[in-house]
Amino acid sequence: MAKVRKLWELQLLEEQQEKQKLQIVDPSLVKQLKSLKQEIEVLQSQLKDLKSQYQRAKEEVNSLERAGVECKEKQGQLNEKIYDGSLQSKEIKNYQQRLAKLNEEFTSSEDKQLEVMQQREDIKGIWEEKKQQLTTITAQYKTLHENYLQQKEEIKTRATDLAREITELIQEIGTEELELFRQLQKKHRRPVGRVTKDTCSGCHLGISFDKIKQLKTPDGVVHCNHCGRLLLWDPV
Repeated sequence: MAKVRKLWELQLLEEQQEKQKLQIVDPSLVKQLKSLKQEIEVLQSQLKDLKSQYQRAKEEVNSLERAGVECKEKQGQLNEKIYDGSLQSKEIKNYQQRLAKLNEEFTSSEDKQLEVMQQREDIKGIWEEKKQQLTTITAQYKTLHENYLQQKEEIKTRATDLAREITELIQEIGTEELELFRQLQKKHRRPVGRVTKDTCSGCHLGISFDKIKQLKTPDGVVHCNHCGRLLLWDPV
C-alpha cells in the first residue's frame, strides 16, 4: 500500500505540474505595464519635441538680441550724423527718415523678442510639468515591473521545486510500479483512484467487498473492478 501511496503522491504532483505550466503573471499587471510604457514613450517624445522648441526659441531670442544691438549701433551712428553739423537740411531729413524707420524696426524687434521669450518660458513650464509626470509614471512602472519580476520568479521557482520533488519521488518508486503507473496513465489521466469508503475516486463506482478486503491488507496492488485503476485505501 505504501507503494501505491507514493504513486498517488506522484499523481498529485504531476497534476500540480500541469497546472503550473499554465500559470502566468497576472494579466491585469501586464496590461498596466504596457499602458504605462506607452505613456512613458509618449511623454519622452513630447519632452524631446519641447526641448527642440525651447532650443529654437532660445536661438531666436539670441538672434533678436544681436539684431537689437546692431540696430542700436546704427541708431547711434545716425543720431551722431544728424547732429554733428556735417549734413545739409535735405540730407538731415533723409537721415531722420532712416532713423525713424530704424526705430520702428527696433521696437518691432523688441516686441518680437519679448514674445519669443514668453514662448520660451511657457515651453519651459510645460517641459517641467511633463518631466514631473514622467518621473511619477516611471516610478509607478518600476514598482509594477518589480512586482512582475517577482511573480515571474515565483512561478519559475515553483516549477523548479515541483520538478525536483517529482524526480526525488520517482527515485523512491520501484521500476515495476512506475512502469505500471505509466501504462495505466495512457488510459486514464489519473491512474490511481482513492477509496475513502467503498467508491473509486476515478470512476465513482462502488468497489466490490473482496476488493475492499484486499485493500485493507498491507501488501499487494489492487485494481478497481470497474475502470482498472490502481486503488489507494485512504479511509476518512
